[in-house]
Amino acid sequence: MHAEHEILGRTYVNAETMVAFEPVGSIPREQFWASEDGYAWDMQELAGALSSNEGVMRNPLSRQMFSPNDVRAIMQHPLCKHLGEKRRQQARMSQGVRLPTIQKLEELAGKLLADQSADLTASRKAIDEFLNYKASLLSTESEAMESLRVPAKDSHSGIAFDCSIGEALRDAQANKVCMHKTGDFIGQAAKYLRSHLD
Repeated sequence: MHAEHEILGRTYVNAETMVAFEPVGSIPREQFWASEDGYAWDMQELAGALSSNEGVMRNPLSRQMFSPNDVRAIMQHPLCKHLGEKRRQQARMSQGVRLPTIQKLEELAGKLLADQSADLTASRKAIDEFLNYKASLLSTESEAMESLRVPAKDSHSGIAFDCSIGEALRDAQANKVCMHKTGDFIGQAAKYLRSHLD
């Protein structure tokens, strides 16, 4: 990898670093890494981006999940060792949601996807009802709703969703995101959580 980068002058999908916008050729060897999808990374910048995204192994530039080989390489890099704890926290949160809450999420997703009205009153009511239910949850479940990053993609565009359930619901309430897109995400989140039941 270093020979391709330093001697052969390989080109990458990105010509500049993600944060400092410096040429990828200027990344110091000890901080340089190239992912399988052709991106060059300053590992200090990548570690910061992954940490701010709760340790979810998603390429911050393409928004696609890193390959298993890339995840292993990232986790073995000295600048990314701290991400192991974030990934363990995400795994714990994915198992900390009870079946009744998952069923409520499935019900909410169905209502959001089915609402074809112009004013979306049924969707708004369904979100309000779920948020009232969420307020009564155990702290572990509530934390999972707010912090768990669910691996989900928009069913139409294929672009990865990059939020928690709580963030998605607040964005829908504020009209930042379409109700149907929120329903798509919530449905996938419920399916993911159901697959992680003990």
